[in-house]
Amino acid sequence: MNTQQTETPDSLPLDDRLSLLSSHYRRYLLYGLSKYTTPVSLAVLTDTVTGLEHGTPVEQYRDERLRIYTSLYHNHLPRLVDAGVVQYNQSEDTVDVGPNAPALVPLLESTIKHDLSADGDGLSRDPVDVDSLRREPTS
Repeated sequence: MNTQQTETPDSLPLDDRLSLLSSHYRRYLLYGLSKYTTPVSLAVLTDTVTGLEHGTPVEQYRDERLRIYTSLYHNHLPRLVDAGVVQYNQSEDTVDVGPNAPALVPLLESTIKHDLSADGDGLSRDPVDVDSLRREPTS
């Protein structure tokens, strides 16, 4: 997995932004990332994604949490890293905001509205302010 972006494009094409946000796991990971001071551990983000997925405490879904962690690590996180949306430090297993994260904020603001109304998931109990993804990466 490419853990550092060496060359950052100025912005992401619309098709790339839409593709990145087509997965609720990637959206939930970004919602989670916007809630914490970064960098934040992938384990904490996995708990957030699992909680949003099920709308209940993570402790009830230990097997599901492992499946989500594996999916984030092998599929969703590499896509976000390659797009420059997040930065991942593999040795510390932490995720930080990437230089292209601000490009997704307008679309994330729209997807939150969709996700808030979708089947009573955990988002309705825990409002998300994705504007914090506009901040500069810490590393």
